Amino acid sequence: MAKCPKCNRKLHIWDIKAECPGCGVNIANYDWENRLEQDSIEAEKAFAKLHETLNKFKYSFVGTKLRIARIPISVLPLFSLLLPFGTMAVSIPFCDEKITINAVTMVLNLLNFDILGIFKAPSSAVIGDASLRFMLSILFVVIAALSLLVSLVFLLLNFKKFNSKGLFMTNFVACLCMLASAYCFHDFSGMMQASTLADAIQCGPSWGIFVSAAIYLTSSITNLIVSLQPVNLPSAEEKDEKTEEKETVNA
Repeated sequence: MAKCPKCNRKLHIWDIKAECPGCGVNIANYDWENRLEQDSIEAEKAFAKLHETLNKFKYSFVGTKLRIARIPISVLPLFSLLLPFGTMAVSIPFCDEKITINAVTMVLNLLNFDILGIFKAPSSAVIGDASLRFMLSILFVVIAALSLLVSLVFLLLNFKKFNSKGLFMTNFVACLCMLASAYCFHDFSGMMQASTLADAIQCGPSWGIFVSAAIYLTSSITNLIVSLQPVNLPSAEEKDEKTEEKETVNA
């Protein structure tokens, strides 16, 4: 609720006149010079805060050459999800198919499967252990993809903390998940070869999952180096001096 600037009387919604009903002062014109100066001071503070935030945002992304290089390196793991993570050849009556497994085909095939049946498969006495390895290999890829999403959001929202190691951790965890996925899928392949389904299903990890792990590791190391770099954020005075020097040279 508004108050009179002179007598501090509370103004109600029905007080529509320009004058205060208590002291009779013109509310709009009372001490307008001082109020205008205060508004100007508050506006300068808000602008200075915005200017500081923009400077930090700019420095976080393009403040150094390594920070500039970090942008494509941090996004590159997203494209690595399209690489072949594994192969699977199914040869049964009425079906002879070779499947290249990556993040896209993984999602599409999971949508066509009986999800409840997948979760029940590990309890099977025949294929329980093998299906558990297969599920774990998929789960680790999903965790790696989610960590990539978290790191990209973290990169945008946590730009003020120049020495934060959050991006290093998320990418490092994703690298470990990719390697764990490759191990589980290799284990699944060995179990298939040792079972009665050896002639029907042949599978194994592919080169793409190791390349993806290497890309995640590269991104992790890059973000670690960036977080350890000394922060030399130029002050407003230094920027003004540089601007004046440029104007002098141009003149």
